[in-house]
Amino acid sequence: MNQTPNPTTRRDFLAKSGLAAAALSVPHIARGQDAASSKLRVGIIGCGGRSNNVGEMALKDGRYEIVALADYFQDAGDRQGEKYKVPANRRFTGLDCFKKLIDAGGIDIVAVLSPPYFHPEQAEAAVDAGLHVYLAKPIAIDVPGVARIEAAAKKAAAKNRCLLVDFQTRALAHYPEAARRVAAGDLGLPGYAEIEATCGAFQLKVPGDGPEDRLRNWLQWRELCGESIIEFSIHAIDMASLMIGRPPVSATGFCQRQFVDYTPDAHPGNVKDVWNAVYDYGNGFKAVLRAKRFNHRDLSGGIHLNLFGTEGALSADYIGEVFIKGKKSFNGDAFMKKKIRGIYNLGISNNWDTFYRNITTGDYTQATVKPSADSHYLALLAREACYRQGQTVTWNEVVNDKTPLKFDPTGLKS
Repeated sequence: MNQTPNPTTRRDFLAKSGLAAAALSVPHIARGQDAASSKLRVGIIGCGGRSNNVGEMALKDGRYEIVALADYFQDAGDRQGEKYKVPANRRFTGLDCFKKLIDAGGIDIVAVLSPPYFHPEQAEAAVDAGLHVYLAKPIAIDVPGVARIEAAAKKAAAKNRCLLVDFQTRALAHYPEAARRVAAGDLGLPGYAEIEATCGAFQLKVPGDGPEDRLRNWLQWRELCGESIIEFSIHAIDMASLMIGRPPVSATGFCQRQFVDYTPDAHPGNVKDVWNAVYDYGNGFKAVLRAKRFNHRDLSGGIHLNLFGTEGALSADYIGEVFIKGKKSFNGDAFMKKKIRGIYNLGISNNWDTFYRNITTGDYTQATVKPSADSHYLALLAREACYRQGQTVTWNEVVNDKTPLKFDPTGLKS
């Protein structure tokens, strides 16, 4: 006598619905196949330091496998190939390494971790090929590049593909919760903010000033990294964008290349190492940005935001501490029910989890893209204001800018 099967639970139904969505949105999972038994296949573009964290967190998640690698440099691809056990014939090199990786097939996802100058072109190529895109910050180094990423995300959604931007703070619930409370008026009327983004000097990876040397030392060249205010300070600027919740009217500022050129560490490059900007949000509300990229001789630094209102103040740090003091207090540790101090890998891990959920449930809203774009526009406003050394630059002027930064690839192999 056949036993009557147990009724399907809601959890079973949702799980099966997710697997069906995965079968439709992941090329190698056939309709009706059990997606839970098939890992999503990742191809990594850019085998530098970030590929360690992003790759390790993908594997730790357990639902991904790294099956292909691309980097201009053979040694970088081989190093990560050995680490992730990717066969030699699945490691691609040269400026067109991303095209070779995509054309070789056998992947569902492209993780774009290359120098940010290349991000728009590589993300667009992946979307055109029908792949999901996991995109590192900064998403681009100029306004046209940011706009290209926004357009690529819309195109991906139309193809039932996901594009996720890997910002870490937004992937931890106590940061958005604090922002929600600020928007609800828990600080009263915001009137002043301090944005701190300080890191030590980025040293040369190799000596020299040739085409390949520049690519190795991409953090020293604004046409590859967009300046440290884009590549590094974007973390603090993103926190400010999240918490303040609206764009400023304008900005003024100044920047200089001071310590890189006038210390024993002097070396080739054109990036600035001192940035100061003031965002004007109107009605007397201003936010001061201090961004430094030099060895600050054991003085304080880091990635931090202080936001002051008429009824309270918020403090948010990139390491994981978030709190509000005032009439309506908030403690991020209590909200999370644990003390988090160190969010980089945790944020990446959460983003891989969200990415998998988006892919397997068919969520193509690309929820990370617009907030990320807004943060990049905010950083680009500060960069342009600082470049103009004291002149006021408006938000509208910057977001409508059509001028790209250009990198000359002459002398590099394809």
